[in-house]
Amino acid sequence: MPIRHLSISGVRNLQPLELSLHSGVNFIYGANGSGKTSILEAIVLIAAGKSFRTSQLKHVLNHDADRIEIRMTVEDEELGECTFDSLRLKSGDQLLKLNDSVLTSQAEASHWLPVQIIDPTTFKLLSGSPEERRQFIDWGVFHVEQNFMDQWRTFRKQLKQRNAVLKQKEEEWLPVWNKGFVESAQVIDEQRRAYLKRFKPEFERILKALDPDVDVTLAYYPGWDKDSELSDVLAKQQERDMVLGYTQAGPHRAELRIKVDKQPAAEILSRGQQKTVVAALKIAQGAMFQQETGRRTIYLVDDLASELDEKHRFALCKLLEDLKCQVFITSIDKEKLTDIWQPVASKVFHVEQGQVSEDSR
Repeated sequence: MPIRHLSISGVRNLQPLELSLHSGVNFIYGANGSGKTSILEAIVLIAAGKSFRTSQLKHVLNHDADRIEIRMTVEDEELGECTFDSLRLKSGDQLLKLNDSVLTSQAEASHWLPVQIIDPTTFKLLSGSPEERRQFIDWGVFHVEQNFMDQWRTFRKQLKQRNAVLKQKEEEWLPVWNKGFVESAQVIDEQRRAYLKRFKPEFERILKALDPDVDVTLAYYPGWDKDSELSDVLAKQQERDMVLGYTQAGPHRAELRIKVDKQPAAEILSRGQQKTVVAALKIAQGAMFQQETGRRTIYLVDDLASELDEKHRFALCKLLEDLKCQVFITSIDKEKLTDIWQPVASKVFHVEQGQVSEDSR
């Protein structure tokens, strides 16, 4: 589902731009601070509703602008050619449209714009909090299970209500909320388990292609003792939950544990190996999405040369090429983009002081 045309205004130091993109590979090069990563950031902003570089919109907004406007024309396998528009005002108000029809939630846009990011910060998938890895699992489940978002919203509501009861010390109401909490939790847990069961062999295949010398295991922790029923765990922890004022066990505490020789991978692997593992996780997730939906992921690879030698860069690019999906790759040096990947289907863009121009190969 390639982006055919991209229009950006009001993002960081980028000058207003109109880009005609290639459905295959789009190389973007330029000096640090030139604005090349801001192009990727704009794509993620409309696809996910937030930046992958900052949690605050004010840091994305150009200091001379009062709004961010992004438009992309997409050729989707199901929708056909369609247009997405995103308007983000300095005040915080926003508007999101598909073919001029207002979307009521970011999830609708995210469903139609599956984007995977591989950048220097994705090390957090290994070294960051469990939330990082929960979000990774849930991206995959969200895109293949139509009712997952509704189930997750129901669970969050149940969790909020249970926590309110705990804070108010209303112990007599806990059995009422526990029933719905457990039912919602079990559905989410089952969907996550089913997804990871299918995901693991695909991840192992991708990782072997990237680096056969790295051996990583994936283990899923549901958020409570796997050998116990959640209802029993809640009963045992009820007194402690009342003291703390929140629920300790449940799918909101789930985690994907990524290990090497039974140790956290982040503590064992080199920086280069960590980036290889993260890349394998992201590529495998896109491959799974393609297999199960018939649609293709858009890949954004920021600073390709960082932490990866030429051999691993080549292997990564070969895997992405095999997926026949649209790819955006940035680098400081043009040569480090094109020396290891020479697809016929590509365009090259040069970014200098916020100005973007198409370059000859």
